[in-house]
Amino acid sequence: MGKGNSGSQTSKYNRLVTVFVALGSFTYGYCASVIGSTIGQPGWYSYFNLPPQGEPGYSTTTTHAIGTANGLFSAGGAVGALFMMWSCEKFGRKVNIQLGAALSVLGGALQGGAAALGMFQAGRFISGMGIGVLVTVCPMYLAEMSSPFVRGWLVGHHAIFLVFGYMLSAWVGYGCYFATKVNESFAWRFPLCLQVLSPLILLIGSPWLPRSPRWLLSKGRTEEAWTILQKLRESPDDPHNLVAKEEFFQTKEQLKLDAAKLAATGHGIWTAVWKKKSYRKRMIIGFLTQWGAEFAGPLIINNYAVILYTNLGETGHMPLLLSALWLTTAGLIYNPGGAWLHDKINSRRGMFMFGLAGCLLTTSLLAAMTASFAGTTNKAGNAMGIFFIFLYLTFQGTFCDTTMYLYVSEIFPTEIRPIGMGFSLFGQFAATIILLETAPIGFANVGWKYYLVIIIWCIFFIPIVYFFFPETARLSLEEIAKNFGDEVAVHVNDATEEEKMKLDKALEDADPTKSDQASQEINEVAVGKQEA
Repeated sequence: MGKGNSGSQTSKYNRLVTVFVALGSFTYGYCASVIGSTIGQPGWYSYFNLPPQGEPGYSTTTTHAIGTANGLFSAGGAVGALFMMWSCEKFGRKVNIQLGAALSVLGGALQGGAAALGMFQAGRFISGMGIGVLVTVCPMYLAEMSSPFVRGWLVGHHAIFLVFGYMLSAWVGYGCYFATKVNESFAWRFPLCLQVLSPLILLIGSPWLPRSPRWLLSKGRTEEAWTILQKLRESPDDPHNLVAKEEFFQTKEQLKLDAAKLAATGHGIWTAVWKKKSYRKRMIIGFLTQWGAEFAGPLIINNYAVILYTNLGETGHMPLLLSALWLTTAGLIYNPGGAWLHDKINSRRGMFMFGLAGCLLTTSLLAAMTASFAGTTNKAGNAMGIFFIFLYLTFQGTFCDTTMYLYVSEIFPTEIRPIGMGFSLFGQFAATIILLETAPIGFANVGWKYYLVIIIWCIFFIPIVYFFFPETARLSLEEIAKNFGDEVAVHVNDATEEEKMKLDKALEDADPTKSDQASQEINEVAVGKQEA
């Protein structure tokens, strides 16, 4: 088995598992964005006695109801993400995928069948909890199942399917707008009820999902982990399963090394994440990755697109149509393109910084157009504002959306990955609570100046990424430790050709489930055990 393709070997089974689990990502996208089309449905306003935009009471009663709907969703998401810090380690990734799917089904049903605004808002919170679970566990699971050289593409399925959910939500909302005259209730309820479809499919099919081999190894379930990893990496070009053996042995030895070092500190894992310098750095970077990506503005523009387009002179069905077209460009071009680029450019840092710079530029130009032409009859000026909303997505979808989930799924070692990812995704929801609660009120009261929140943040955040965020591309999840100053037990993807040949020779006839046999041989050829 040559060094060239060992980091990219992936079976059809692995790809099928990836696509199926990405239904959880799709669920996140649909549920997170459905409010964007809901607030474009006249029937929603009339059913709950909320004044529509332009009528007395909109800037007080209605904006606060919309802000609450988004705030409760984000609060539920924060609770779900924080719960994953404990639950993902305790019960594993698979069980929590099932939990997130079940909560999403319940939340969607409550919203679609809401008899009062309070019931609708309760559904938003429960749906948010489900989404907080899924948006944390899905990329974590995908990263742990992926080979390092194709991890960008496979974990990128999270961002691809996420925006597919956005797309469906937008087009269903647009189509249902025209049903208002026929059945006003159907027009706003059907898109909300549709929230239950993808998590229900995920829940029904989930018993057949494999557990994460890394989680199984961490729990001492060696033979079960090896059986699954073989299926994920099997290839007719690798009759001795060397790629699977390399990954299995590396993961097992890294877990052993990290456990020994943790025991030597005398700290428990919950204390170590803040007291151990390299762990603390990961926790801060993970949180800032999610917080920073959200403060670059994607959900403000997505969830309040109807309001933004209305401010730029679009009325009737046009705001919903433009919103659907906006998300379609992301789903068909930008997010898949970004996931593909990650394994070609091989720089998470570079893609993130480029995307943030693009968000800064396009939001600045959008603010300028809104300040100059919003509320006027200048069609060219308003059209340029709409153009910059679309151009914004080129940078955000391609370079930020894919990176924000991929990077946080990579930077944490197995023993703290649930804690780290739960805390990181809490950063996303904490940011969205602030932004989505304040955005409708901000746009109603200070107009274009609210964009300064995005602009100032991007100026501040780009240098932080440049100076403090380590690279993670083309390394296994275990080898990334060296870029945070930790020791790597066994080097595979960053080993020399000679070291790799020695490793493969030692592993070829070894039984990977018998720890002592393989460990002694690998230690003798001295592959790994090097300080980063």
